[in-house]
Formats: sequence, structure tokens, C-alpha cells
Amino acid sequence: MLFTTHAITGATIGFLTGNPILGFFGGWLSHHILDALPHFDQGSFYMNKDYGPSWLGAHYEEKKKKFKIKRDWIILFIDISVTLLIASYFAANIPVYFWPPMIFGAIGGLLPDIFDTSPLWKDGFRKTKIGFLFHKIHLFFHWPLSMRFFYIGFGLQILIVFIDLFILSGFF
Repeated sequence: MLFTTHAITGATIGFLTGNPILGFFGGWLSHHILDALPHFDQGSFYMNKDYGPSWLGAHYEEKKKKFKIKRDWIILFIDISVTLLIASYFAANIPVYFWPPMIFGAIGGLLPDIFDTSPLWKDGFRKTKIGFLFHKIHLFFHWPLSMRFFYIGFGLQILIVFIDLFILSGFF
């Protein structure tokens, strides 16, 4: 999934719990639940075939990538910009006491990808015992679609973000 989907869903969970700790762990859990849905992300450009997720008994395979392609950085920049734009809107329109649970929820929703997919340290992280185990768990839930199914994978994320925004806007 894209950062925007993980961050906004985590922030929504934080908002609904009203508790930074519950928001963080709810965001963390939501990350894996969202990744278990068929989705688009940068890995969609590198799929060898559409196998499906491990949790359905499928074999996941993608081409080797280095994340040096300009397109990947552009997508990441747009994704982070959209997340910050939405966060800025809500920060300007909600009471300050809601900020901590929402921020912690968003962080919880983003951390699995920050740990496991950052091109800056993912290889080193995955070489550690914890990183190796975490990567296997993260991969178990992950269901990216190839670009052949871009509209399904991207459309589902837009729907999830709109549901999150509808939930958040209903409380103001």
C-alpha cells in the first residue's frame, strides 16, 4: 500500500481510540491488514507474475529492484506530499488534544514499511535476526498487484482513504 493509505488509516484509528498507545498499535496492526488486501505500490512495477499473498498459499515473486528509478522517487514524493497535505488540513481543523493519538496512529501505520522497505537501510535491517523475521512476517501479509491490475489496487486505496476521511470529518 502507499504511505498515504497507511498513515491516514493509522491516524483515523488513533483518533477513534483517543489514546496514543492504542493508536500506535492499532496503526501497526492496520498496516498488516491493509497490506493483506490487493493493492498498488512501487513493487507493482516489479512483479514477475500475479501470484497473490502467502496467507492464501500463493508464492510471491518480484524482480530484483534497487529503487533508483526516477519514477519510484516521484511516486514516493507525491505520496508523502498527499499525506502531509491531508495531515495539515486536519491539524488546522481539529483540537490539539486529538493530535497525539492521530500522530502515533499514523506512525504505527507507517513504521513497518519504514523499517522493511526503505532503500536506505532495508538490506542491513533484513540481515539482522529481528529484521529477517520481521520481513518474513511483513511479506506473508503483502499482496501487491502488478500494473496490469493498477486500477483495482489503486482504486481500493482511494476508497479506504475516503472512508477514513469520512469517518474523521463526521466528528467535526
